[in-house]
Amino acid sequence: MPATLRRFLRPLAGLTAAYTGVLVFATHYPRPEQLLGTNLPADKTLHFLAYGALGLLAAALVAVSGRWSARRVAALAAGLAAFAAIDEVTQPWFGRSADPLDWVYDLIGLAAGIAAIAALNALLRSSRTRPGGPG
Repeated sequence: MPATLRRFLRPLAGLTAAYTGVLVFATHYPRPEQLLGTNLPADKTLHFLAYGALGLLAAALVAVSGRWSARRVAALAAGLAAFAAIDEVTQPWFGRSADPLDWVYDLIGLAAGIAAIAALNALLRSSRTRPGGPG
């Protein structure tokens, strides 16, 4: 990512941390319909969207830090997958149910969010290396 985007590193880190906290709270709250209402998309869609946003934020954080590499992205994906698994298996402690298929949708969302940032990062890098491109 361009160096000009690095000024967003701290705000993005704060946003990612805050989002993660809200996500953990929402996935462990005993009656989520009290928080989210009753007219919601399907449960699996919510898992996809929630973890897609987490993947997007976390991958953007890596990209903006200037530390983007295949190894770091793989480590990020593995760490977030583990986080999602822990999030899912701890839900019964709070009166919720654990569903392995929820974790699958979490993973699909994470992959989509990370892939979106990977595509944007590749596009920005290619525009900088082309003749006549910035930078």
